[in-house]
Amino acid sequence: MIKIAQSFKPYIMEPGAKIPIPGSTLYAQVFPSLWRIFSSSHELVNEGRVPIQGPLQRFAVFQNLNRGGVAVMTEQYKYYLSPNGCYTRSIADLPSASFYSGEYVSFGVHKHADLEKIRRRKDLKEILPFLFRHGALLQNQPNLSMEKTEVALLLDTLDAAIAEPNKERVFSLLERFVYAGLSKTLLPRLYDEEYQGIVSEDPRPGNEAVPFSLLRAAALSMRRIFIQESDGVVTLLPALPPEFPCGRWIGLYFENIGEISFEWSKKTIRRVILKAHVSRELAIISPGVYSSRFRVEEQGRIISCKIKNLLEKVEIKAGTTYLWDRFCK
Repeated sequence: MIKIAQSFKPYIMEPGAKIPIPGSTLYAQVFPSLWRIFSSSHELVNEGRVPIQGPLQRFAVFQNLNRGGVAVMTEQYKYYLSPNGCYTRSIADLPSASFYSGEYVSFGVHKHADLEKIRRRKDLKEILPFLFRHGALLQNQPNLSMEKTEVALLLDTLDAAIAEPNKERVFSLLERFVYAGLSKTLLPRLYDEEYQGIVSEDPRPGNEAVPFSLLRAAALSMRRIFIQESDGVVTLLPALPPEFPCGRWIGLYFENIGEISFEWSKKTIRRVILKAHVSRELAIISPGVYSSRFRVEEQGRIISCKIKNLLEKVEIKAGTTYLWDRFCK
């Protein structure tokens, strides 16, 4: 089994920062004694006050990217704001993690997830797992259309670079999109409100709606960098930029195949696990790799082990687990 040990609870300690509520199209603005929840169109959905005697020594707002919602913590209290816009004192009132997709990606970074420090470090290996998870939590939300600003068009250009593939350009476009299209708290935006010189289009006066669809679109583009599927052929690391030499991707579900998890190191695929949900023919390929060990597991026992050419399709059966490793270039 492939697992990810990274924590998916990024936080910020700045009072009043606008924070997306994971698993929803709402955002929150939280102060030590006041919280407000807004819709994507900036309408006030809910608010409340917390009776305290300040000043507080510690104040932090955590995004829960496992089960949605945010947690607000100080030395005097702890409460949660749920994806449906409600206040609660119990984490049990948040949705179960099983309600959402179990898909995660990690590039092996385990630093404290202080969003302000992450923004200053400018390391996409820290930012992209959180961005992807935000998008994964929104897959059950309606996919609303959004205006094609220069920031939004960066994703179209990214998709074209992935299709080529142009790996150097893929990383550059990812970087430009992340810093222009996301605030430090990962709240999406259609304009570069920090005037970083990334795009030439200036923000419009007034409050534009928060484009939460941008998170979902970015997650789908990210996925195509690392895995693609077409007609029973799964291509792993098709457009991998050299800046991501190692990583793990777990819980990816293809309706016509099953659940796939994989890991890579030194820019080469190392291990793939498939829990088949349908019976069909399937091939697993990766650029520069020609063969691998292929094993079949039933009821926790290996029942078959062969060396397979990666271009050769194999028969998979629903309810069976398949493992590829020992990839050879």
